[in-house]
Amino acid sequence: MSNSPKPGQTMDEGIFDLEDSEAEISRLERPAIRKNWATPDGATFDLTIPPTVYPPREDTDLLCRTLRALGPGKGKRLLEIGCGSGAVSMYAASLGYRVRACDINPFAVASTKANSKRFNLAVEAYEGGPGPHQDGVPTQWAGQNAHDLIVWNLPYLDQEHAQGDVLGPLEEAALLDTDSQGLVSRLMMQVRENQLLTKRGLILLVVSNNSKGDNAEKEAQKSGFAARCIATHEFEDGEMLRVLAVWTPYSTSSIHRYERVESTNETAMEEGENEGDLFIAQQQTKGRGRRGRTWLSASTCFAGSWLVQKGTRASNPGLLQILCGLAALDASVLMGINNDQIALKWPNDVYLHDHTGLGKLGGVLVEGKSKGKEAQIIAGIGINFSTAEPNEATFSMAYMSDCVDEASVEAYALVLHAILASYLERRADLPDPKTEAHIEPLERAIKASQSLLGNPIYRNKTWFVAGLENNGNLRLTNQEGEEVTLNDGEAIQWENLKTN
Repeated sequence: MSNSPKPGQTMDEGIFDLEDSEAEISRLERPAIRKNWATPDGATFDLTIPPTVYPPREDTDLLCRTLRALGPGKGKRLLEIGCGSGAVSMYAASLGYRVRACDINPFAVASTKANSKRFNLAVEAYEGGPGPHQDGVPTQWAGQNAHDLIVWNLPYLDQEHAQGDVLGPLEEAALLDTDSQGLVSRLMMQVRENQLLTKRGLILLVVSNNSKGDNAEKEAQKSGFAARCIATHEFEDGEMLRVLAVWTPYSTSSIHRYERVESTNETAMEEGENEGDLFIAQQQTKGRGRRGRTWLSASTCFAGSWLVQKGTRASNPGLLQILCGLAALDASVLMGINNDQIALKWPNDVYLHDHTGLGKLGGVLVEGKSKGKEAQIIAGIGINFSTAEPNEATFSMAYMSDCVDEASVEAYALVLHAILASYLERRADLPDPKTEAHIEPLERAIKASQSLLGNPIYRNKTWFVAGLENNGNLRLTNQEGEEVTLNDGEAIQWENLKTN
C-alpha cells in the first residue's frame, strides 16, 4: 500500500517489513472493543469493533452531521469508501439511503456487516476501494450502478507516523494517505472513468489541515470537478477537519463552442438560459475589455463567457470581476505555471513573467443586463496561449505556451469551469456560495502580486495594498499613514508596468 521505504529498504519492500507483519498478527489477537456511538439525531449504536478497525471519532460525527444537513435519503444510492466500523453507513441507512460500503481492511468489512445486521439496517459491504494498488475491479467495491452520494473520511496522517509503533499495515489503510498520486486525485479519476457518480451526484470528503488536505480542492478542480468546503470542526490544538463537497460543475447547464463570434459576452447575454451556461469561441472579431477597449486575443487563446447569475439576487460585479481573475490565475497554476511567475492585477487582469519579461496573460470582463427586477450577469475571461502574429497592443503580452509545454485550451477550459463552479454555483443540496468568503485569498493574491507588478502609484505617491473591501474596492496605505479606497483601476499605475 505504501511506497516510501524505511531506511535501508528498497521501494519494492514498502515501509513495512517482516517484524511489522508479525506485530500485526499479534494485534489481531486482541479482543474486539464495544463502543456506544451516538448519532446526530440522538440514537445510540452499540458497535463491536475488531482490532485494526477505525472506530467512530470526531471526524465520523462531522461527516454524519453533514449527511443530516442534506436531508432524507429517499432511496438514493450512497457509497461509503473506508467504512471502518460501519457507523457512517449505518447512519446513512437510517436516513433512508440505499447504502453500499467498502474497505480494503477485511476486518472493517466484517465489522460493518455485523454491526448493521444487529440493528437491522440494510448495508451491503465489500472488500476493496481506490488506492495506489488495485484491490479488485471498481465494480467489486462500487457496484454496477452510479451513486447519488459518495462519502469518504480520507486518511489524513503523514507517512512519517507509520515509522513508530502506532500503526501496522491494516491501520495504515484507515489513517495514512501513502498514494503518490494522492487519493483525492485517484478518486476523481475512478469516478470519471467508471461513472461512479450520477449527473447531479455529490461527493463528501473529510480532510485535515495538513498539506494534502489543504490541497484537496485544487486536486479535485484539476480533475475537472468543483469543490467547496461546507462544514468544519476545530480541535483545541488547532487541528481543523473540513468536509468538502465535490461535484460535476454546472451539470444541468450547457457548453456551447463556436469557431468564430463577434463577442462571447454578447453571445452569452443573448443565448444564455441557465446559470453556468458557457460560450467558448476560437476567435472573437469584436472582443472587448473594460471601458469598451478592443480585446486583442492571441491566435491561440481561451475566450469564454459564463452566465453566472440570472434572477433577482443582489449582485456585486466589482468583487465578482476580481474573483474571476483569481479563478483564471488558479487555473493557470494548475496547468503548470509557477506561483512566483504569475500575478493578479486589480481589478481584472492576470500578468505573467516569462523569458521576455512581464506581460499580460489575460483579463476579465463582467457585464450585466436588467429587465424589470431580473438581471443577467455575464463573466468573460480571455487567456493567451500562443501566437504567430506580431503584438499590436500598446502593452506587453504573455502566452501560456511560453511557460507550459503542450498547453491545451481544452484542458484549461475544463479546470477553469470547475473553479468558477466551486466559487459561484448554487445547488439545492448545498449552502449558497458567498463571494465575500473569498476576500482573504483575494487579498493574499493581490499582495503577493506586488513582487512582480511593483507597488501601486496613486496621485504621484507610492502606496501598498492594504486589503480588499467586500464590494471589491481596493484599500491602499502609504508610509505617511494615509489610507485610500479605490473603485476604479484606471486611477492607479503599477511600478513595473509601463501602461495598464
